Amino acid sequence: MNRTLCFALAGLLAFALGGGPCAGNVAAADYPERAIEVVVPFGAGGGSDTAARAVVEGMKPLLKHGVVVTNMPGGGATKGMLHVSQQPADGYTVLAVTTSHLIDAVKPKTRAHILNDFDPLCRIQWDTSGVIVSGDSKFKTLEELIDYGKKNPKMLKFAGTSPGGWSEIQTVAFFKTAGVQVTFVPFDSGAEIKAAILGGHIHGAVEELAETLPLIQAGKLRALCVIMDKRHPALPDVPSSVECGLNYTHGLMRAWAVKKGTPPERQKFLLEVIRKALENPTYVKYIKENHLDVRPGYLGPQETRKYWEEEIAFFAEVLKDLGYVK
Repeated sequence: MNRTLCFALAGLLAFALGGGPCAGNVAAADYPERAIEVVVPFGAGGGSDTAARAVVEGMKPLLKHGVVVTNMPGGGATKGMLHVSQQPADGYTVLAVTTSHLIDAVKPKTRAHILNDFDPLCRIQWDTSGVIVSGDSKFKTLEELIDYGKKNPKMLKFAGTSPGGWSEIQTVAFFKTAGVQVTFVPFDSGAEIKAAILGGHIHGAVEELAETLPLIQAGKLRALCVIMDKRHPALPDVPSSVECGLNYTHGLMRAWAVKKGTPPERQKFLLEVIRKALENPTYVKYIKENHLDVRPGYLGPQETRKYWEEEIAFFAEVLKDLGYVK
């Protein structure tokens, strides 16, 4: 057998065993063959929806077959999560994950579980809350508020929109860190909360800054602190929680995930597309306008899972103290 024939046979054997051109990359080469669907488990127009659409705008030029957003509200964000968990693990359906899904892992409303049924692609945003009171409140500083709260347990009334959810957890846990027992007062909407604060019916609220900055800057509301490790550039005269001596920096997060078992090469492809989309001018403008660029939001897959695990453990402790879980 001559050398040429030997080389030819060796090449054919290698191809048959999976060493041919693009072997191992066939799925990556063929994917995606149709549009990617991003399921947002909230209604159109809300923060999670606008955030997802801002990322999607940056993804569109990178995907031949496009990407679509499907709003699927219901069940406190669990309807959409359950839907994605029931789709094939093929990388064509992406879930827009929020803090609500992490809380559901502790206090479940559905069979789907964010840690058990999903692989995180990345965390995209990490929002910032503030301790907000009326512009004419007698409390001028966080120290004054905490001092009053310590001397008058449960007399401070702070509002929120989700009993047993993020709003109550953030409010109660923040004040617990400060050694204060606060009374949480639920309302149906952020607009009602602001009206109640301005009307003097409650002392304040722990709210996301993007929703309250215009009223703060107008002097109708006052921020006593921002819950993060440094001062917020839009409120340079307002101290951070860490600056006030409180080791508490929790905030709302947004992330994207796929069903567990999605091929790694497809997860890697999606992650690269998302990362490029986060650099798109449309998205950069969006986060700047909504003050979502103040602290780094992006985390890779492994870091996102670790963050989820830590937050879920934190939520479990708070919800147990509140009596929502045993």
